[in-house]
Amino acid sequence: MADVSAVSTSLIISVLVALLVIGGAVVVLVYKARGPYIPPAEDDTYLVRGPDGRIQALTAEMKVKVGDPRIVQFQHRQHLRFPVYDPRFNSLTHDHLVTDAGAISLRIHTTTPFPFTAVTNDGHVVTVTPSVSFCVNRERVTDLARLGNFGDQLERRIRSAFSGAIGRRKDEQLRESHHEIEREVTEELAGMESGTGDLGVPLGVNVFEARFSYRDGSTLPSDVVVTPDAMAPDGGAIGTDASGDTTLAPQRVALAQAAQLGDVGSRDIETPGAMQFLGTELDKLLDQFRDRSPEQIAALLSLMEMQTRQNIVSMLSKSGGLVVFSAKDLGLEGNPALTERLNEMAAEAEEPPETE
Repeated sequence: MADVSAVSTSLIISVLVALLVIGGAVVVLVYKARGPYIPPAEDDTYLVRGPDGRIQALTAEMKVKVGDPRIVQFQHRQHLRFPVYDPRFNSLTHDHLVTDAGAISLRIHTTTPFPFTAVTNDGHVVTVTPSVSFCVNRERVTDLARLGNFGDQLERRIRSAFSGAIGRRKDEQLRESHHEIEREVTEELAGMESGTGDLGVPLGVNVFEARFSYRDGSTLPSDVVVTPDAMAPDGGAIGTDASGDTTLAPQRVALAQAAQLGDVGSRDIETPGAMQFLGTELDKLLDQFRDRSPEQIAALLSLMEMQTRQNIVSMLSKSGGLVVFSAKDLGLEGNPALTERLNEMAAEAEEPPETE
């Protein structure tokens, strides 16, 4: 009887252990089948397509797992990218708002479009390098699914806003109101997104600040180093090597050389004088006389006169003949600094030699 009881006890224990193992396996399978679900996060979100085909943002009530077919994957993810130009290395890359799994970033990003030219109200050409900080608006994230090309539309909007703000100002006003222009552009871009602006369809982002730097003239780069886009459908191939195969390495791409406004003959190798200045350059020169003291104005006029005399000498010398100028012709007669130096040299020559 004792042996039978021992066998029965062992059998019961074995059955209980088996049931526990099976129960645990069932729980694991059920857990894997039902979760873990994607929770709403602070740094990213998802777009989910419902049974009726409508697209909506992920909510806490939705039971969606990574890889769920309902997640909008954005197969053509290159349309949700934005340019990032680095003037230090003259390189152009693209950052993306969406990952391979379909997660849309809610972090703050900064886009720096390629430099472009703008014209002031008085006809001065400047090269502008803008940058705008923004993030996807969680409340309007569904707008991204309807955009044809997010990066192109954002870049065109940035260029238009800066070109308009610069075009409303004269050259001297541009230099005086740098931060005011940045504030205006920020308000214009943010107004388009909030619906308070006169024009513009919201792109589904929040705009925080717009910055820019500029240089006089049309000084666009003649080439740029383009980094391949690994998320593009073709793997980001942007060129071919010597054998004709596609390559993923960064490539230096030549750009169309922009015509330099105001180029006249060989003027780029000549030193311009007062008689060679264009209208826009004269305007810039007049800016130098604004709020200057009489002494400063006299110095500027003297420099202009000496530069003009130098240009005349240079032009006549190139004619091939012998040209002789007197001190008066060169503007040296009556020069206080020259007279003082000549008197010092004469005094040194008249001093008797030292004797022991």
